[in-house]
Amino acid sequence: MRLPLVSLLAALSLSLASAVQAADDKPPPQVEVWSLTQTGAIGSAIFVQDRAAWRATDVLLPLLEDRPDHGLIGWIVVDQGDAQLVRFLRGDPTAPLPGYDILVDKNGDAGPAVQSKDAALPDDQIAHYLARNLAVANIGDLRCTASFNTVVLDDPDSDGWLVWLLAATTDANIVPMGGHYRFHVSADGRSLEKREQLSGGCLNMDRRQAGQDGQPAALFTTVLVAPQPLEVHVFLSLLNRLPIVIGTGDKIWAVEGTMIQEVDTSKTR
Repeated sequence: MRLPLVSLLAALSLSLASAVQAADDKPPPQVEVWSLTQTGAIGSAIFVQDRAAWRATDVLLPLLEDRPDHGLIGWIVVDQGDAQLVRFLRGDPTAPLPGYDILVDKNGDAGPAVQSKDAALPDDQIAHYLARNLAVANIGDLRCTASFNTVVLDDPDSDGWLVWLLAATTDANIVPMGGHYRFHVSADGRSLEKREQLSGGCLNMDRRQAGQDGQPAALFTTVLVAPQPLEVHVFLSLLNRLPIVIGTGDKIWAVEGTMIQEVDTSKTR
């Protein structure tokens, strides 16, 4: 569905705006934002990397069922343009080594698991892994889920890394709208420069509630930490294949995949 949604959004704009205005008088700290185009691109990159990691994990796990001593300590995802190389690592967490490699293509299809022929990881891939671990070790007080998925990307504004801890769920009907974090980490992966909490609190939404009464399927939420939708909303829209309608202050936004659009609410006033 490609934004005939807007008519629905306009009708809902007043109630969403009221919900934002009725929020706590002490909003959480504001987080960094990018242009809408860049926000869409980063959200898409998060989705592609997250999908590659779980598709590769599905391939690898059956191979490890009879190997409790496999020695694996985690993974990284290396962007290779039209594909993502998922590298499962072994050894010492302070000096990780290659274990298994799985290539996931642009459609999300994973190839076979192969034992890596590399004797060592390049320095940038070691830094990638260290940045991931540093973020996990520095999560904040907001714990909305028992587990988090991790994504690591190049910081577009520096030579360092951006790391996301994404609130996870095993229930396919639940969309964790709150509880996500973004971390800024130095290029060597060893120094935490900033931690950003991407929501004011926890919010699990049931995707089965979207589309009731014959209306277009969408999820509706508000954002207090930014004046616009964030990359996590793009990621969640892509992951759940649902539009997300977002209230920020007196504005209403529609997120459909990588497309972020402010909704003209003038007709409702």
